[in-house]
Amino acid sequence: MKAITLFLIDYCQRHAHPINAILHIIGVPAAFTGIYFICIGQIDKGLALLTLGYFFQYLGHEAQGNEVGEITLIKKIMQKTETKRTESIN
Repeated sequence: MKAITLFLIDYCQRHAHPINAILHIIGVPAAFTGIYFICIGQIDKGLALLTLGYFFQYLGHEAQGNEVGEITLIKKIMQKTETKRTESIN
């Protein structure tokens, strides 16, 4: 339960700007709908919605001045991987 609470607090802080929040209200459902269309074989429609959804989210984060969550996640994973690699060398 603590992890969910921490996630929600972080999410609210990272999406506090009104433009970012509005663009996510549009972008997140568009991206998920795009994934659905890809899964049912409507690839072109799915890719268009997925791209549009992520583009709206990107614009929202630009308005707020922070990174898209996936970029932050990739950086954390790469940092942990590099730390483990460095520790195994020493």
